[in-house]
Amino acid sequence: MAMRRAATIGLILVAGIALAGCTGEPSASPSGPASGSPSPSASTPAPTSTGDAADADEALLPIPADEIRDWAETAVPSTGAEGSTPILSGWLSENTSPHQKTLLQSQEAGAYQAQLACRGDGTITLTAGGLDEEQPSAEPIVCDDETIAFDVTTAATGMQIVMDLEGAPTIYALSLQRMS
Repeated sequence: MAMRRAATIGLILVAGIALAGCTGEPSASPSGPASGSPSPSASTPAPTSTGDAADADEALLPIPADEIRDWAETAVPSTGAEGSTPILSGWLSENTSPHQKTLLQSQEAGAYQAQLACRGDGTITLTAGGLDEEQPSAEPIVCDDETIAFDVTTAATGMQIVMDLEGAPTIYALSLQRMS
């Protein structure tokens, strides 16, 4: 059961990151830029538990883990327009990955309209901004079983997205649309 759960989470994370033009290398250090790719990244979830705790957390999700990708495509659809990046999606839980940091190494500088959807009994706090910023966004975005639109502006190439969970296992979906 734990192997199936790990494979499912890995597939969801890889699918979400791959669809965003990213590399799925879990590393705190940035991965090298990929030619022709809109936003390569490194994602650093912080796994903290055993398989039994992770299976228990997965059972608490509002939808089955293998359906998160389909839900994400309707929760925060990408417009497909130039400057629109595909969706990042997955789930966070206190026992598996309460903290996730994604680095979009080649994301062009500029202003973006972002949408974050979250479902579940937990609260996700998201910050986003430039790669070199200590505190990425002036105001953290707090998502509590809702969909929120917000703006992100970067002055240099690259963007970091940090999500922290408080409470019960919760699913998320994120999309970005370049505004300028």
